[in-house]
Amino acid sequence: MRVFAQRSELTLDLPEILRATRRYFDVTLDVEAQTRIPNVGVEVRVRLRSEKHDFGAALAIKTRNVESSDLDAARVAEQRGRAAGMFQLAERCPTIWEVSAIDADSELARLNLCAILAAVGLGPVLPDDCSTLFGVRGAMERVEKLLRSG
Repeated sequence: MRVFAQRSELTLDLPEILRATRRYFDVTLDVEAQTRIPNVGVEVRVRLRSEKHDFGAALAIKTRNVESSDLDAARVAEQRGRAAGMFQLAERCPTIWEVSAIDADSELARLNLCAILAAVGLGPVLPDDCSTLFGVRGAMERVEKLLRSG
């Protein structure tokens, strides 16, 4: 999943991300490693856990500049998902934060992390299938739906 961010820096403000996690989300986020990727950005490895709902995963966040292919995918996703205005928000974002699983994938954990990052980066989330664009609320609605079905 890709999260568009309105930040021009190719770093992550980890204290701000951890503050937002504690304040607004019912999960624990631990930073395990941070690596600088020359001429690209950074990769941060985290572990996200929900004691309340008994899920978690090790995840990676990679930062990089937005490319034209990201904007093309966002434009298509806005139309597919009828997510009016979300492409305009993506256009204002110079960076992408890519979220991927490190070990066993947990869609719940990835969606939770994307919600946290969208709250901090102030940009939309583009799921891997490019079916739509959504923000914090949309990510958390998807988490709730998965929890109800699970």
